[in-house]
Amino acid sequence: MNKKKKDLQSINLFFGLILVAITIFSCNNEETGGNEKPYDASKPVTLETFYPDSGGIATKMIIKGENFGTDIKKVKVYYNKKQAAVVRANGDMLYVITPRQPGDTCNISVVIDKDSASFSNTFKYTTQITVTTIAGKPGGDGSGTDGTLAEATFNRPRFVAVDAERNIFVSEFVGNRVRQINEEANLVTTLIKDVSNPNAPSVDAEGKKVFVPLDNGADGFIEFDPETQWTGKKMKPRKVEGTPDFTLDWQHSLAPNLKDQLIYTRAYNGTLISFNARTKAAQVVDVNLMSSSDSFLAFDPFNPNILYLCYTAKHCIYTYDLDTKEHKLFAGEQNVAGWADGEREDAQFRTPRQITFDKDGILYVADSDNHCIRTISREGIVTTVIGIAGVKGYVDGTPDDALFNSPCGVAVDDEGTIYVGDAENSCIRKLAIQ
Repeated sequence: MNKKKKDLQSINLFFGLILVAITIFSCNNEETGGNEKPYDASKPVTLETFYPDSGGIATKMIIKGENFGTDIKKVKVYYNKKQAAVVRANGDMLYVITPRQPGDTCNISVVIDKDSASFSNTFKYTTQITVTTIAGKPGGDGSGTDGTLAEATFNRPRFVAVDAERNIFVSEFVGNRVRQINEEANLVTTLIKDVSNPNAPSVDAEGKKVFVPLDNGADGFIEFDPETQWTGKKMKPRKVEGTPDFTLDWQHSLAPNLKDQLIYTRAYNGTLISFNARTKAAQVVDVNLMSSSDSFLAFDPFNPNILYLCYTAKHCIYTYDLDTKEHKLFAGEQNVAGWADGEREDAQFRTPRQITFDKDGILYVADSDNHCIRTISREGIVTTVIGIAGVKGYVDGTPDDALFNSPCGVAVDDEGTIYVGDAENSCIRKLAIQ
């Protein structure tokens, strides 16, 4: 049998199953004589076929078998360990929706009460990687309009963070606002406005509270707490009595430490301090760390003694060891702007800004003047993952096609979705692996 005939048979089978499903699922009690084929605990759940045998997120699947019952609250369908949404059940047929990223090869199983059954054949999951615009309009008026994702506008949204509930926090450095995006609720909200130049937001170790440093170090930072309905509260670190004085001229980033539960920030003048988020008691950690540059900070999730510092004006990334106080070049060439992927010692960046780690310990870098997002693997390999180096523009689509215009901010959630503050496009973008 040739490929065209096989494809035609597959299409006919699929639409045949869909037609059967529509016919069965559309039957009401009167049409079926009140016989809804309830689940019978004295009989086993049996499986016959499922279709299609491949697809991506939200692919509609029909499962045929026996003794499924009609109460979808009792029916659970799994793709490996990921639970699918069961839309309808009618005794001998289930209609389900494929979940997000269950694995490349999926074992399909059905569980009803204490009974379960699995197919011997597998479902092939097709990964989809796309860059989309969450909110904002390129070339917009920068008015900072709240509302739905489609209605909202931004004014150069530089920096982003995402909490454990996947709320996205956006700092508009020029617009002097901090905004919150809730994709599930389809809503953009201004949390605070008329604050002086908010910089990169950070989420605490529990993924709940959000801290935003203000550019002028004397202004301190803003704390947002879900327990107080995200009301912004201005705070200032104050030195512990008996410890050296310090001055924070400009601060750009905060980094919570999972080990000591303190928050670290470095000022433009090179002073690194740590402070207690609750008491705000602060003390100097070190001084003269690469003065005369903005810096963006992140702790290594697997080694919380190592702080990474991205020096924007120096076009490079350093590490700082809290134990030994060793401050050394990690990636890029100091004072050399350019673009090069490869071994971290040979890589080049051009005005890199916000950095963040994902749960696997991969470091993400918003390489703003190269108009792309870079990663540094645990093995020290630098890769351009989104955008085309040196080419600015606005294009959604595949990672190979997507274009950005001065992406200053980057954040990654626990499912690997990358969020980007696309400053000069006045948009918040994301790369979703589905």
